[in-house]
Amino acid sequence: MKRTLRPVAIVLLIIAAAIFAIPKPELLRYQSTSRAYFDGDGRLLRLTLADDDRYRLHVALQDVAPELREATLLYEDQDYYRHPGVDPLALLRAFWSSYIVRERPVGASTITMQVARLRWHLHTRTLTGKLVQILRALQLSRHYSKDRIFEAYLNLASYGRNIEGIEAASLIYFDKPAKALSLPEALSLCVIPQNPVKRNPTTASGFAALKTARDPLFKRWLQKHPQAARLQSFFELPLRVRPPEALPFRAPHLVTDLDRRLPALQRGRIDTTVDGDLQSTIERRLSDYVARHREIGIRNGAAAILNHRTMELVVMAGSANFFDAAIEGQVNGCTAPRSPGSTLKPFVYALAMDQGLIHPMTMLKDAPHRYAGFSPENFDQAFLGPILAKDALIASRNVPAAALQAALHKPGLYELLHIAGVENLREESYYGLALALGGVEVTMLDLLKLYAMLPNGGKLQPLRRLKNAQDAENPPTPLTPEACFLILDILADNPPPLRSQLPGQSDRGPQIAWKTGTSHAFRDAWAIGISEPYVVAVWIGNFDGTGNRAFTGRSAAGPLLFEIFHGLSGGRPWKTTGSLNPGLLNVEQVAMCADTGDLPGRYCPRTTDSWFIPGVSPIKVSTIHRAVPVDKQTGLRACRPIPGRTTMKVFEFWPSDLQNIFRRAGIALKTPPAFEADCNLDTQSVAGTPPVIGSPVAGLEYRLRSETLHQERIPFSAVADADVRQLFWFVDDRYVGTCKAGKTLWWVPVSGDFTVRVVDDHGRADHRALKVGLVRDREK
Repeated sequence: MKRTLRPVAIVLLIIAAAIFAIPKPELLRYQSTSRAYFDGDGRLLRLTLADDDRYRLHVALQDVAPELREATLLYEDQDYYRHPGVDPLALLRAFWSSYIVRERPVGASTITMQVARLRWHLHTRTLTGKLVQILRALQLSRHYSKDRIFEAYLNLASYGRNIEGIEAASLIYFDKPAKALSLPEALSLCVIPQNPVKRNPTTASGFAALKTARDPLFKRWLQKHPQAARLQSFFELPLRVRPPEALPFRAPHLVTDLDRRLPALQRGRIDTTVDGDLQSTIERRLSDYVARHREIGIRNGAAAILNHRTMELVVMAGSANFFDAAIEGQVNGCTAPRSPGSTLKPFVYALAMDQGLIHPMTMLKDAPHRYAGFSPENFDQAFLGPILAKDALIASRNVPAAALQAALHKPGLYELLHIAGVENLREESYYGLALALGGVEVTMLDLLKLYAMLPNGGKLQPLRRLKNAQDAENPPTPLTPEACFLILDILADNPPPLRSQLPGQSDRGPQIAWKTGTSHAFRDAWAIGISEPYVVAVWIGNFDGTGNRAFTGRSAAGPLLFEIFHGLSGGRPWKTTGSLNPGLLNVEQVAMCADTGDLPGRYCPRTTDSWFIPGVSPIKVSTIHRAVPVDKQTGLRACRPIPGRTTMKVFEFWPSDLQNIFRRAGIALKTPPAFEADCNLDTQSVAGTPPVIGSPVAGLEYRLRSETLHQERIPFSAVADADVRQLFWFVDDRYVGTCKAGKTLWWVPVSGDFTVRVVDDHGRADHRALKVGLVRDREK
């Protein structure tokens, strides 16, 4: 016997010396943990598995219910706080019973010894294994306090199935944290680790075995806490226990996206900004909407809701059905880059307002135009002619939007997208003027962030998906509050996609500022709106990019957007402008000439109220409607008023470029008649406005190839007053040609510096410098 024990003793001494010499061991951080995602109200959304496919959550000792701590010590190790990590008397009894008299094995493991077994995965049914366990327990006691070791036990112990730790067990079985356990729940859990397989609470036999062990423990508990006898009836009832397979799987797209993005070491409890009830409501509404419109080919969609006051994302429904493989339901439509269609146009208009290019009533041109090889077209393949800026935005006309984007100086739309953090942007030249028309890919979350700028007065703030996310310090402000207010005011006039109200029908409900978008080939239908605290985005389409002519923003996505807003508001009269109070902004509302978009002149036939930004907006008095003397007999324009012979009549003096657009759009104008023959040029020249040269472009050097110089041409064009019939062109006072008003003269160029002058048929003139250079093939 001595010969047998001597080598063992030597080995144990060596092991003991090594154990006590090695550094302080890590208790918990050596293993990965689960992530428990909660909604904004603290309700579980999902509990993920740790890397080893176990449910495991770490919890501090003070965050465990006192009843469970006390019951665990009562059941497992009553002298825990009095022994040095091992209980010598208990070990002697166990050794005598197990190895001397060979009776049934008797357990003597303290909580510290159990932590050692769990921490190092020791096999303690052999004598050597038990001795190593004892030495490891002493090592732990040397480095850690009793509370830290007890905390480690509660985090490492098995509680049945693939569940480790009291926090995971409490959350899975009872849907509550360990600190909220009731006494019956606490006593039920603390007896499981001794035999987690047999005492599995999710089966009838397992719960029966658990109850057999728990009832004696409750009797011992009553000896210390006799007042707990009032809970006796609760111990007779079966516990409502949730098995792991019944764990919730809510807000699947958001949780999956977060689980992919969060740092690997960020584990444990994750509090999200999701409104759990609203999330479920929107998921059902989206699924029902898709089902109702399946006959027109709508099979999938996505929706998200942002609280712009807190910048918290409260809903993310990335598809109509996460579990439907036929629609690729697990793809997240809220984070997938897609063409936004026309949804970026409001920001082009806002930038143009801030740069003093337009105000809501500025007259824009919806007519064919070519930009260095790019000719934007409208969705309906038609042109409306002159159109007010606010109407062009509401009607989502492409040509005016492209013209405004071309007129912007830095920062433009591209810089705004860059500041907003839109990922994978190419060089600005790659997009050109198609940028505002859907030529760039953005995500739904990008659009939510951009649209939240409007009610937030131009502040560009990051979205928050986690409750503990830090607020951005000094967020950029790419837009002024004034421009944001004007855009919201315009978008609030965008009519709803539904049919007009019936007589007597209530118009109560939220005011919604909204915009639609339809991508090329009808692949994406968008609708984004703002009302009171929320920004809502809706997308309808297919993840495989299949197009459908039914996929237009107004008809496919718009109705769902309005359904969501009416559900959110509950019929309350929500407003769109957020915290923007026009009384506190540099904006004013004045009467404008409804036909021209300028301040009304004396003869403007009708006016409408509109906002503008004093000192910024390009406001002028309208001169379109003018009264001129007309000879009663000839109907010609008289040189001057003559009582009894002439009468004053009002005509529309539209510039020649707008006249051409009106004609193309089939709109008849009341243009002035020609002057009488005896009216001299001096009389005619003071009666109107001079022409304005549009081409050649000021400050631009025209570089022509010498080898093809005989084929090169430079266009000469000018905008003339409504009474002009012809324009006469001169280069350095040399007459080069005549063209009709609104038409282009093509000049055969030579190299040099010139002065180009245009004179209309009433003697009014304009001039511009022109520089022409030659480029030989070898210089290219």
